[in-house]
Amino acid sequence: MPEWKQEILRRLESLKLEPTREAEIVEELAQHLDDRYEELLSAGASDEEAVGAALRELSSGELLAEELARVERKAAGEAVVLGSGGKSHMLGDIRQDLRYGLRTMLKNPAFTIIAVVALALGIGANTAIFSVVNSILLRPLPFKDPDRLVFIWHAYPKLNLMAPVSPPGFMDYRARGDVFESAAASVGASVNLTGEGEPERIQLRAVTASYFPTLGVMPALGRTFLDEEDQPGHDHVVILSNGLWQRRFGADPSIVGKTITLDGEGYNVVGVMPESFRLFGQDNIWAPLALSAEQLAPNRRRSEFLMMVARLRPGVTLGQAQAAMNAVAGQIQQDNPQSFPSDGSWGLQVKPVYEEMVADIRPALLVLLGAVGFVLLIACANVANLLLARASGRRREIAIRTALGAGRGRLVRQLLTESVLMSLVGGGLGLLLAVWGVDVLIKLNENNIPRSQEIGIDGRVLAFTFGLSLLTGVLFGLVPALQASKTELTEALKEGGRGSAGRHRTRFRNLLVVSEIALALVLLIGAGLMVKSFARLSHVNPGFDPQNLLTMQVALPSTKYREPAQRADFYRQTLEKIRSLPGVQAAGAVSNLPLSGSVSSGFFSIEGQEYSPGQQLPHGDIRSATTEYLQAMSIPLSKGRYFNDRDTDANTLVTIIDETIARLYWPDSDPIGKRIAFNRPDDTKVWIEIVGVVGAVKHKALDADYRGQIYLPHAQSPRGGMYLVVRTLGEPSSMTAMVRSAIQAVDKDQPVYRVMTMEALVTESVAQKRFSMLLLALFAVVAVMLAIVGLYGVMSYGVSQRTHEIGVRMALGAQSRDVLKMVVGQGLALALIGVGVGLVAAFLLTRLMSSLLFGVSATDPYMFASIPLILAAVALLACYIPARRATKVDPMIALRYE
Repeated sequence: MPEWKQEILRRLESLKLEPTREAEIVEELAQHLDDRYEELLSAGASDEEAVGAALRELSSGELLAEELARVERKAAGEAVVLGSGGKSHMLGDIRQDLRYGLRTMLKNPAFTIIAVVALALGIGANTAIFSVVNSILLRPLPFKDPDRLVFIWHAYPKLNLMAPVSPPGFMDYRARGDVFESAAASVGASVNLTGEGEPERIQLRAVTASYFPTLGVMPALGRTFLDEEDQPGHDHVVILSNGLWQRRFGADPSIVGKTITLDGEGYNVVGVMPESFRLFGQDNIWAPLALSAEQLAPNRRRSEFLMMVARLRPGVTLGQAQAAMNAVAGQIQQDNPQSFPSDGSWGLQVKPVYEEMVADIRPALLVLLGAVGFVLLIACANVANLLLARASGRRREIAIRTALGAGRGRLVRQLLTESVLMSLVGGGLGLLLAVWGVDVLIKLNENNIPRSQEIGIDGRVLAFTFGLSLLTGVLFGLVPALQASKTELTEALKEGGRGSAGRHRTRFRNLLVVSEIALALVLLIGAGLMVKSFARLSHVNPGFDPQNLLTMQVALPSTKYREPAQRADFYRQTLEKIRSLPGVQAAGAVSNLPLSGSVSSGFFSIEGQEYSPGQQLPHGDIRSATTEYLQAMSIPLSKGRYFNDRDTDANTLVTIIDETIARLYWPDSDPIGKRIAFNRPDDTKVWIEIVGVVGAVKHKALDADYRGQIYLPHAQSPRGGMYLVVRTLGEPSSMTAMVRSAIQAVDKDQPVYRVMTMEALVTESVAQKRFSMLLLALFAVVAVMLAIVGLYGVMSYGVSQRTHEIGVRMALGAQSRDVLKMVVGQGLALALIGVGVGLVAAFLLTRLMSSLLFGVSATDPYMFASIPLILAAVALLACYIPARRATKVDPMIALRYE
């Protein structure tokens, strides 16, 4: 490309302009002549013709005069507007920096695209993860003063159990809790919505009248519940969720005052909640709790099923609230020694509502936020390396500007403007990637992300992206700008000065590569630990065979199936019809399906064992199961027998326990024939004989400890809500329609919901773990690719800068293998230093992700040994390619390189 700047400088010498204006004219005219030269070439002119025409245009004097007049007019205008020569110069300089930065980006499209894409990946990933963190961890809950909202739990430390409160307990805690401004209770259920449209099973939450005032929310339409509606017999009113109102009732603005049918009974709609309101998952409708006198009786203190939420008084801290509840718990233990143990195995726990909602996902989000931060740092290091490489090609340009009088600060500002512009473009592209990425993140794990409906790009996320882009531009641009602005004027203006990069610049480039390798190794080890953890989790034996197993949920309305015999008869008939279907091996039903999220537990006594007041009783999860349920789930029988058709309420009450219960409470004897009794409000003992022992089942989660299971025959303990399980010969989902028809043949109005295969349910139970693993692995792969590209770039640039040296070595007798060994050795040394630094950092940082791992140590020796070797091998390849190219250097050509 012709060099116009010296010719322009020669013509400007007699004008004696200020250095900054002279520099602006040089840049503008040089760009104009470059464009004119390219235009002439594209029109078919030869190189000599194009150069001659461009110089003649400059020689005419008109171009120079026009540019000089434009600069002077601009300077005068700025002086009039600003009233300050210094300010006008600065504003003009900034505008010039911006224009020149844009031209520089457009003149080097390959460089710009590579840098912008790298930055877009880093900034986009950070924006996407931050948008999730912002919505879940930073944005306050959509309630009044949400930091004052707390949950109250019954805590059983020895059992590692947090249980809901009981109705009489709720009344006590509310009355004695002077630290509470208000308190409310609720319980989840499901009901059949009939009438308009198809029958539908929807989630309902029964709440006290104080529920919505305690949360500090108001309905979008209508009103909340009145105190008198929170009484039995006056409770046939409901409030709709915004989603149900729009989906089922077409957002009818006159819905308030209308009647809907739930479980065959009419309920008057009194309100519709705003779209943002959601506390306990996907509640579709709310109704008054209306606790009965029987439920509130003092002997029902162990009937734990109410979720209690309270609002702290202004100025009351969480510690003060916990101390007050500890005092209440102590008093209750003294007053009710037969109900609550005093050996430290029971108490009241106060938990902030916000903490309860985000506790499970917070560690994963913080690890992912740290991971994307590493990716951005690696991207910055890569772009900084690119800028350092390009700075060598701009040394003469910088030298000319210095000769014109531009100070070092002025040069640094120009170069920083270019890097910030590039970063802002990368940030804009990254924001587009983040919008798409957020949608993908939600779809990957929507059911396990709290407040997922609130996740999106808002003002805070936009400010974060803009600020991050500015910071990134300064971060990767500052050191290259400082390095480039230190150009030696005399050396740079010499023809041979272009090839020398300087030892300090080379050292900094090497430092960037070492940092990239170290950061990439930390991410790679973290991702490897997550992958190994997930592999271990996926191979956990859940205690049953999930293959070829179809599951669905059925809930019988209490208004239609009031008597236990009616419920037992419905499931007996339904299962008989399902078992008669072609392709069905076995079918059964259970009140709480493993990995479904539903749980029911209780304390029991063992016949022949004495329990003193204040002593904790044995505890276990309680399941009501039909005959063939255990067989259909392929839960193995260890001792005794399964349930059979003789296990009805007309015969001896029986139970089957699992191996965990047997090991805990009969470690040295056979439990078959032993009897247990569950606590009853009247303190009477109804003894149940153990007839079988089955294998333990992972009920809560695959990575949770086994909880002891106690199975009761459904005919002796009929429940209305049950999960059906159907083992099939072929693909289970293909049997859905036939099974649904069999159910409706018994009751045509009975809806079936949550239909899915057991394999899908197992997969869903580890969705959050898979989500974290996939994202961390993706970020690690991107980080490694960026780091290896950075290493390759440094080695390639080093080879090009040392072409003359390599030629001299080969002319003096060096063999190709010597050159190969020299280049590869230097690159591999950088990689190994990075690996060493990365190992130390990984050893310290991976401990922060211990809570996310299952069956794997945060310092797993296999990962810390194998992954560095893999990364070193890939780095060796990145070094080998430019080293191989170096061995092809022709000594005669290389000696003429300078």
